[in-house]
Amino acid sequence: MKIPVLTRWLEERQLKANLSKFDEFMDFLVDGREGAAGVTVTEKTALHSTAVFACVRVLAETIASLPLPIYRRLDPRGKQRAPEHPLYRILHDQPNPYMTSFAFRETLMGHLGTWGNAYAEIDWTSGGQVKALWPLRPDRMKEIKYNKAGNLVYVYRLPDGTDKTFLAYQILHIPGMGFDGFMGYSPIRMARDAVGLSLATEEYGARFFKNGAKPGGVLEHPGKLKNFATLRKSWNEMHQGLHNQHRIAILEEGMKYTQIGIPPNDAQFLETRKFQKSEIASIYRVPPHMIADLERATFSNIEHQSIDFVVHTIRPWLVRWEQAIKQKLFMNLDGGDYFAEFLVDGLLRGDTQSRYAAYSVGRQWGWLSANDVLEMENRNPIGEQGDIYMVPMNMIPAEQVAIVPEIKEPPTEEDDRSGEPSLEQRNIRAAMNRARLAKRFEPAIRDAASRVVKREVRDLKRAVKNHLRERDSTDFLVYLEDYYKQAPEWIRKTITPVFSTLADMIQAEAAREVGVEAGMTEELKEFVREYTEAFAARHAGSSGGQIKALIRDARAQGLDAADLIDERLGEWEEKRPGKVAMNESVQESNAVARFVFVAAGITLLRWVALGSDSCPYCQEMNGRVVGVDRPFLGNSDTLESDDGRMRINRPTTHPPLHQGCVCAIVPE
Repeated sequence: MKIPVLTRWLEERQLKANLSKFDEFMDFLVDGREGAAGVTVTEKTALHSTAVFACVRVLAETIASLPLPIYRRLDPRGKQRAPEHPLYRILHDQPNPYMTSFAFRETLMGHLGTWGNAYAEIDWTSGGQVKALWPLRPDRMKEIKYNKAGNLVYVYRLPDGTDKTFLAYQILHIPGMGFDGFMGYSPIRMARDAVGLSLATEEYGARFFKNGAKPGGVLEHPGKLKNFATLRKSWNEMHQGLHNQHRIAILEEGMKYTQIGIPPNDAQFLETRKFQKSEIASIYRVPPHMIADLERATFSNIEHQSIDFVVHTIRPWLVRWEQAIKQKLFMNLDGGDYFAEFLVDGLLRGDTQSRYAAYSVGRQWGWLSANDVLEMENRNPIGEQGDIYMVPMNMIPAEQVAIVPEIKEPPTEEDDRSGEPSLEQRNIRAAMNRARLAKRFEPAIRDAASRVVKREVRDLKRAVKNHLRERDSTDFLVYLEDYYKQAPEWIRKTITPVFSTLADMIQAEAAREVGVEAGMTEELKEFVREYTEAFAARHAGSSGGQIKALIRDARAQGLDAADLIDERLGEWEEKRPGKVAMNESVQESNAVARFVFVAAGITLLRWVALGSDSCPYCQEMNGRVVGVDRPFLGNSDTLESDDGRMRINRPTTHPPLHQGCVCAIVPE
């Protein structure tokens, strides 16, 4: 039988009325007594104080408006956004079908600002993923306890008056400061009298201006009163107390009223209201100017107060949120590599001059790129060239000084009669400048290569654990094939900034050698992009090939493939970034120089050995001249020396000849 619309409406209205009465009764039971100021103070009535409402609103809206993305930890010091994670949409966009992320966080932070605790029900899917988050009212959370099985449970009073018990994993609980580590103190109850005085002064002022009368003083009667006790009692009942203030008095039998009460201005009524606003702001640690108390604010200190607000007020709340989210929503299901973190950079922005000065320092010392700055200023990037990180080349780590090889000028013919260096000498010196420049850039390449290797090692170790140790090598090989198909893309993105920066510096040096205008042309940019892609493909191919070879060796020799791979990954972390930096600094610098020489119309190139202790193979190559359309060494060529024979397995158009080679090419 269908319920008529009117009947359903009346039932819902009656239910809401009953729930409202129930809420009022619960407020009374939950420590809703009068404070010293004579007013009842609860978490709800406290919000009638403009100062309390303003403070709670500032905290709630600030935290609700901050972006809350999910990150994936790349290494102990690196991270990247992970929009593909299932929780990203829930935390950043929409926690449930009916609320935005802003509304959800504003609600929970409002609960924290009044009740000192915030709760949300976690709706889990059967597959162990968070489906939605539903806020729960803190006034209905009856208790947190351990059940007979020793599990932590939350007992919640439902709207129909029944209790529902949640296990700990079903509740996102963000407690404020408390006494037992589970429940937070209610700021309203802790500061009941301060909040009560604020409410009392507001109500007193409202009644004063509403009624405009101020009975309070001495009653004078022309005769003798026999029932003065009764008169005094009735007068007090009519006019004593906050709720009876400002009533009109009717005097009979010739009685007179003499006012002896202190007017509000003499009682420092306004000063009391100001003090209460400041005192409540101190409870919530909110700067007074943020709740419209500008008495002590100046243009010079408001900015610093705002920064202090972020550091000392907002940050502790953010840590509570982040750690609760990490503990309850992630639960180490992703190996502990994912986490949520609020972005507060926008709140810490200073004035334009201060920001630009900070950006300048970051750009100069290499930890900010142009696109980083544009992103912080909420502007569009300028393309891949905006990702280049500039570094001052006159500074290198102290430990690098000892390993920079000594590059000396080889003996040349005497200078010409004018005393100027010969063309050969100028070419050699230019090549040495390029070599020194590339060597000084090695630490930057090593740092980028280290980030690549650390990511590889972390991902492969996880795959070894999940596939190789718990399943078999077939599953692992399938994973490996797919992983190294995708790897070149993120390797390229990681290495592009340093390769582009080195190319820019080398092209300027090479352009001066041949007397052409310096600059990264579109053709050279395309060459560097292709070079970087080729490096990424070589690196991924080498990594995948090494791991596959280890699995084959393990099968052939009856060894544990997982142990062999772990050992190789350890070697990668220790040695591989240094090898990449040593080889690529020489490889790329000569590749870019060759491109500039060919573009300038140079037809012949000469190989020069620059190291003070060049190996016999480099010495054999020293002085060899070829046309720009031919390699210095072809595939399957060999070099002979007293130490043995070196077989060349690829066409060599420029140095390096081997690991650690510091040779160069110059125009002939």
